[in-house]
Amino acid sequence: MVSRKILILAMIAVLAIGIGSVCAVQNVEVDGMKFCIPDGYNEETSLATEGVTNADGFKIYNRTYFDSSNKMIHISVFHGKDTDKLSLDDLKEPTDVKKTIKGYDGLLDHDKDAGLYFFTYIKNGKVSIVTVEDESLLEKVIV
Repeated sequence: MVSRKILILAMIAVLAIGIGSVCAVQNVEVDGMKFCIPDGYNEETSLATEGVTNADGFKIYNRTYFDSSNKMIHISVFHGKDTDKLSLDDLKEPTDVKKTIKGYDGLLDHDKDAGLYFFTYIKNGKVSIVTVEDESLLEKVIV
């Protein structure tokens, strides 16, 4: 009888943790691309751009989030006339390393001076760049 109560309590605890982890993100869309922002990060709307066309003809969408200690998550999505023809090799810089995150082949770069990690990948003819200060956040942000 006692072991049965312990088993039931353990199952309730596991469910509570599971529900908590499901609710611990903000699901956001940037130009139709989905991302998850961990709770505790708030959008700085003054830094957002919505379809701004740059000199090269790319439409750019940006979102930036900060936590209470000013740790940043930045998402940039862009596309243009020929982005559907781009490959990772076209985007690769000398310091980039090919890496797969959440099933997306992409390019990871680490700017040690700035303390930032950049993951660039292509999906549906759009280029997404996720910038974080903690590399482990990439697994949480990229859907």
